[in-house]
Amino acid sequence: MTRPTRTAAELQALLLERIEAIPELRGQLTDVHTGGVVGIASEEGGPNWTVRVMTDRERHRHDIARIIRQLQMRYDLED
Repeated sequence: MTRPTRTAAELQALLLERIEAIPELRGQLTDVHTGGVVGIASEEGGPNWTVRVMTDRERHRHDIARIIRQLQMRYDLED
């Protein structure tokens, strides 16, 4: 089953909307802000996009990773 598609800008906007809803992250720069959405080669049924890593991986947050995974499973990146 195929997922609906969105442009990289639309996916980034959806991610930022959800991230900004987390009070402690409102106004803070994240990899979503600085790296944006990029296409990747996908495995069967897997996501075809991710967020470019711009910061030290030790600073990554599980709540942001969860938001990214949720949207990856909901939307594909438009070709």
